[in-house]
Amino acid sequence: MTTLDRVPPHLRRYVVEQDYSQYTGVDQAVWRFVLLQMYDKLQRTAHPAYKKGLGDTGISVERIPSLAAMDACLTRFGWGAVAVHGFIPPRAFTEFQALGLLPICAEIRTADHLVYTPAPDIIHEAAGHAPLIVDPQFAGYLKRIGEVGARAFRSPEDDAVYDAIFRLSEVKEQPGAAPNEIILAEQGFESAKQRVHRVSEAARVSRLYWWTAEYGLVGKLDDYKLFGAGLLSSLGESHSCHHPSVVKLPLTVACADVDYDITHAQPQLFVARDFDQLGDVLEDLASTLSFRIGGARALAEATQSEELCTLTLDIGLEVIGHVSSGAPLEGTDTLFARLCGRVAYARGGELFTDSPGDSKECWVLMGQLGDGNSLATLNDWQPNGEPFELRLGADAVFSGRHARRSDALFQPVFEASELCLRAGSLVCQVPHASFVFGGALLGARAGASDASYYARSEPSRDRVPHPRVYPADEARMIELYARALAAHASAATSAMLTSFHEIHQVLAEQYPRDWLLRWNLLESLVKRHQQGELVDQLRAELTQLERDFNGEQPIASGLRYLGLD
Repeated sequence: MTTLDRVPPHLRRYVVEQDYSQYTGVDQAVWRFVLLQMYDKLQRTAHPAYKKGLGDTGISVERIPSLAAMDACLTRFGWGAVAVHGFIPPRAFTEFQALGLLPICAEIRTADHLVYTPAPDIIHEAAGHAPLIVDPQFAGYLKRIGEVGARAFRSPEDDAVYDAIFRLSEVKEQPGAAPNEIILAEQGFESAKQRVHRVSEAARVSRLYWWTAEYGLVGKLDDYKLFGAGLLSSLGESHSCHHPSVVKLPLTVACADVDYDITHAQPQLFVARDFDQLGDVLEDLASTLSFRIGGARALAEATQSEELCTLTLDIGLEVIGHVSSGAPLEGTDTLFARLCGRVAYARGGELFTDSPGDSKECWVLMGQLGDGNSLATLNDWQPNGEPFELRLGADAVFSGRHARRSDALFQPVFEASELCLRAGSLVCQVPHASFVFGGALLGARAGASDASYYARSEPSRDRVPHPRVYPADEARMIELYARALAAHASAATSAMLTSFHEIHQVLAEQYPRDWLLRWNLLESLVKRHQQGELVDQLRAELTQLERDFNGEQPIASGLRYLGLD
């Protein structure tokens, strides 16, 4: 079975093809600048799995990885890799991860955002997430938190924040974006955050993911290793996280109550005792979520989320649809849920093949009749088209006409016309609908329990990175990078030196502010133990550019890596 075969049909639309030919020499230089330094420092500060994991998952510090090659390596650990384009919806991301599939954005950050980018890119998602998958405990945690995240309810406000983050990251990574565009995107992000009036289940799971899989530390408070992908892919925070001003706290489920800001360095980090503890903390959080607790609170979460959901009844029936309204009935021990849209039925996570079909509305009543008996006792009822009236409490009545039982299902689903529910101030009426009875709501989860509920899709024909058209001046610069990369790969040092002198002459005449190519030339010369005028010139120019850029570019860290600071 190929990795694509493992992707459920409804997620295939997010899968794209990596077009490796679109990576320029500048892109390769960006990868090398970050990975060479990260690998050098993380051998000492990262979890031991990092060093081994880079090679075992098909990642080289020298070149941007082929995602097909990474996928082949990851299969040895029960995982796979799929290429995606930019942000994908959080729900889709968690579903991929629950299946042991790592979605990797095929784009790479620009040279202007070497230290950090809010947009997903191949440095973060390949070099950050993949290496630790070689550790079985951590890989198991990633799958499990994907499963929990896929079931946790989001809120409409969460979606608004996601859209604002997407817009902000796209604008910030867009070459030549006007300052007012960035300001407007930042204002939109702040406005979306301020409109969040409650913390959803999905937000709490997302926070746990952030403080572990993205920014986690493991070990002791005063003796720890890095394992979060955000730290393993950031030149800045992989260094600054050790500063005493960054508070280190023991990891507990309380971290799910601590919000984060993707646009700033993290003021505190959490330290897990070991990878086994990650699973324990996740279990603590999962035990508080709707798919576990059920009852009125779970129904309230499903209703407020406005998401597609699955209600699991104690009779073994799963009802899939959107809860348009749901609450305890006044003066009764009964919960009432009204599902709309396409309503389907399942058992054990599998849709009934002989389900009534595209039912447009279903009423679910769970709890007790007015006489104290469970509503589940009505599942043996044979109405045979007759009218009915059921008393649920002193002032609560459920009635209808032409009631019939659908014998197509293993569990009973009834249908009737002129349905009416009266309970206190609540009055619901509908010309026709399905309805089911249960003794209790065992759980409610986001999404359909069976992926076959969703509409099928095919992989996108998109090839990423997209072809780019460069101005003539930038195109000449890209050619210089390509020449430098070819010379770097040359076995003959004399040929490399000749090419480097020619490239440097062009840099001096036409590109006085380009620092990254100068650093790449210097890095190659230092690693071949070269000395002389060109080395001195490049070092002096980079030192001056560090001052010219007021430290806003990571030139100093590059010189430190080469031992030339």
